[in-house]
Order: sequence, then C-alpha cells, then structure tokens
Amino acid sequence: MSTPSHSPVIIVGGGMAGLALALLLRHHGQPGVTLIEAVTLADNGDPLTPSFDARSTALSAGSLNILERLGLVAPLLAQAAAIDIVDVSRRGRLGHARMVAAEEKLPRLGAVVENRWLGRVLLDAAAADQGIEVIAPMQVQSVRRLTSGYQVALPDRELTCDLLVAADGAHSRVREWLGIPAHHDDTGHDALIANIGLSRPHQGIAWERFLDTGPLALLPLTGERMALVWTGTRAHIDRLAALPQDAFLDALHDAFGEDRLGAFTHMGERQRYPLVLTHASAQAVPHAVVVGNAAHSLHPVAGQGFNLTLRDLALLAHTLGGINAPGDLSVLNRYVTARTADQALVSQASRWVPELFRVRFGPFAHTRQLGLVALDLWPGLRSAFAARAMGLAHGQ
Repeated sequence: MSTPSHSPVIIVGGGMAGLALALLLRHHGQPGVTLIEAVTLADNGDPLTPSFDARSTALSAGSLNILERLGLVAPLLAQAAAIDIVDVSRRGRLGHARMVAAEEKLPRLGAVVENRWLGRVLLDAAAADQGIEVIAPMQVQSVRRLTSGYQVALPDRELTCDLLVAADGAHSRVREWLGIPAHHDDTGHDALIANIGLSRPHQGIAWERFLDTGPLALLPLTGERMALVWTGTRAHIDRLAALPQDAFLDALHDAFGEDRLGAFTHMGERQRYPLVLTHASAQAVPHAVVVGNAAHSLHPVAGQGFNLTLRDLALLAHTLGGINAPGDLSVLNRYVTARTADQALVSQASRWVPELFRVRFGPFAHTRQLGLVALDLWPGLRSAFAARAMGLAHGQ
C-alpha cells in the first residue's frame, strides 16, 4: 500500500452533522477536510444516506443564523416552510403557550425542511468547496492512534489526520475504535412519522400537543401539508401503524382535538423509529472528537436534536479556527466544557417534559398547567422561553 495521504481533519459520517461540520470548519479557515461516508451520497441528484430519509427537520432561528453564515439559508428556504407561530397545549386542560415571531421581532421562529432537501443543499455546498474531499461510498476498515493524530484504513488506501471526527451515528464504529463507551437508553417508546395533507393552509403554525400517551407534533411543510411526529409506547404505535389510512386520520383528528387545521385529507408513508437515547461517556480524546448522534441523541419533543448538534458544530469549528494543531486535547476540552450546560439542559428537558405531561397526579398536573398559563400571560417569560427554544439564548 502506498504512503498514506494526509488531511488536517477527517470526518467519518456524511450525514447532516458531518457535512455541516465540514462546511463550518472550512468557513473558519481549516485548509482541508476529508469526509468519508459508507453509503452512496447521491444518485441522480437524490441523497440516499440514512440521514436524508423521509423525515423533516425543524430548524430553529438560531440554526438558520448559523446556516446563513455559510450562505445556505436562501437555497434551504426555497423548499422550506417558515414557522411563524408555535402553539403548545395539553389536551383536556386549561391554558396553552403560543409563541409568535412578530412578538419576538423575528422574521420567523424557524423553518421546517425535508431532510432530502437539506441533504441536497449541504451536499451541493460541499461539492462546490475545493477544500472538502468527499469519499463515498467507502467503508472505514479501522483507525489507529499515531503520536500526533490517527491513521484511517480504507479498503484501497490509508489516510492520516491531525483530528479524527466520529459523526457516524448513534452506533458509531469510530467511537468504539476510539475506546469511548456510550450508554443507550431504550425508552420503550417509538416515534411515528408521516406527512399529512390538509384541507386548508396551515398558516405557518407548528403545533405541539401533549397527550396522556405522549407528545404529538404537527410541523408546517411546503404546500398544504404538515409533518407529523407522534410518539408513544411501542404498543400504542403498533396500533396506530396498523390502522387503515382513514381510521388513522380519524384517530389523529381526535387526538389533535379541534378543527383548527380543518380536515386531514391524506397522508404519505408511515415510518417509525425507536426512541433510543444515546450518550457518549466522553466527547473528546487526544486528536479525536465525537459529534452528532454519536455524542448524544434526544427525544424528538420540540425537535431540538439537530439544532443542538448544529450549535455544537458551530462552536467546535470556531474553537478550531486558525489552529495549526486541531487535535490538541486542551483545545478540544475547551469546546466540550463550553457546550456542557446547553447539552445537559436540552437533554434533560427533552426527556422529562413528555414524562411531566403524562403525570395525572393532581398537584403535578396543576403545576404543569400553571406553567402553560404563565407562558401565555407574561410576554417576558414567554420571550425567554422562546429565545432558548430557538437557540438564541445567551451562551447557546
């Protein structure tokens, strides 16, 4: 085998996290990034990696600000639906919280983009950057620690790098090769995903409805469509997945409650995903860092997973910008320490908020309702809550 070629940074994993990090690193001055993905990244212009499936991503206002620095917001919004209002409620209880873009003096609270389009935009940007080498489809055979970096073995060659990034998902092989354990918590719940047709426009409203069985979210898409994310116990999702389309839409209408969206007219393919929460025991070791779902995966409530990851990636790229030795552990630990509070808060909230809304015991049920009423009555409190949810709070 020939002498290994060298890249300052090698990212293993070409999904949304890997591609976004490659672009952010280049934006902050990294001279070269190599991205390796096991699955074919494009076929006739259509991304095929697991990250770019039929799901949609709700990008917060803070995430759009990050992507704006890369020049990606305009192409993203060409096939995205703006979120102008977020409405949070609990079925059968008093009070709800409504956050409005105009009240926050923002053009939008966020936007919902289908993952296939998000992937297309990221891939096009990476292909246009001569400092990013994309190797796909390609399986990494192994990684080996060197004195000042890592050697990555591919079937036909070897590469070396100063910094190795594990961005290959919750069951990351690279994370295992780095010797970093991860805890996988199977919640016993699944998320059912489908695109839903409406009889009238959605008006840019994103709905989060807390039920006794789990959260139900309806997010605006382009056209008269919404992205449904319905979570519940595996048995409950089994029943929903088995329903014929008309019966399923009736069940959705009953769970959602009122006729604020009109009739649900049709739906696309139903898909389901087990809610297994991942937490890596460390996010950095000398000359290597773990990001995205390889570092942490969240309950889909409020759609914070990719938004949290994007804040991680933006700070990581900023921290490494202009540094000749991007794998220095003291530098990587500075990044990890700076992200700890935001990661912990979002992770805990995404886990415990759905649990809180399922509690039926009187005092706790009353407390959660007071929280929704308070958000509805006091604009300052609502604005603070909105700022954190949108990734605009200080320190995020």
